[in-house]
Amino acid sequence: KGGCSWKGRQWIAEGGCEAAEMAKVHLGQVPYIVSVMHSLKHPSSSVNGVLLGQAGKSSDGTVQAHISEAIPLLHSHLSLAPALDGAFALLDEYCKARNLGVLGYYQANSHHLHNDLTPTGKRIADKIAENVRENHKWVPLVCMVVDSQALDELADLKAQGAFKEDMSGHTGVKLMLRTSGTWGPADGVEIEGVRAGVAQNTLCDEIAFAHHLDIVDFDDHLKDTSKGWLQ
Repeated sequence: KGGCSWKGRQWIAEGGCEAAEMAKVHLGQVPYIVSVMHSLKHPSSSVNGVLLGQAGKSSDGTVQAHISEAIPLLHSHLSLAPALDGAFALLDEYCKARNLGVLGYYQANSHHLHNDLTPTGKRIADKIAENVRENHKWVPLVCMVVDSQALDELADLKAQGAFKEDMSGHTGVKLMLRTSGTWGPADGVEIEGVRAGVAQNTLCDEIAFAHHLDIVDFDDHLKDTSKGWLQ
């Protein structure tokens, strides 16, 4: 079954309980863009959200995961437990209806120069990882941290028409992967369309048209329930 409860309900019906030695994670272009746009809507605040998708195992035991959605959560107090509890209660129903699970966590920090996962962010990500992985230790959790300085450099490249043949080093985000309880390099994680610069070009165009202002997170929904959140 799908499901992504903060309390750790099972969300995927296949696979074993051993930690996987290898994992291949495909992060779609849309969740990449939505995550970054969420951070740009609130440039002076920390923001966070979760990455949803599906996962399974190939015949050789390699975890195959596909992240298809980014769900913006908060832009104020990231560790506020009641808000997170409320958000994950709604997310649980959303995930079960679509057979999705939480495969990742993303965050952007309020300070322009801080591009690492904060202690608060790590606690939230670890909490998600422990609950999501309670019965499926082989499922990896991706963490994506928005790098504001790298985004500035990306914007400069776009403005100068200086995109390179291989743009995989210019995404504006940092990736980590949590396997067997340890955070490490995001080996095996690939963002759709970044090598050719397609994803970055689309991101820059979306920002140019101010579409990042249309992003609605759970904080927005709490303040005005007429704003659609899980749609």
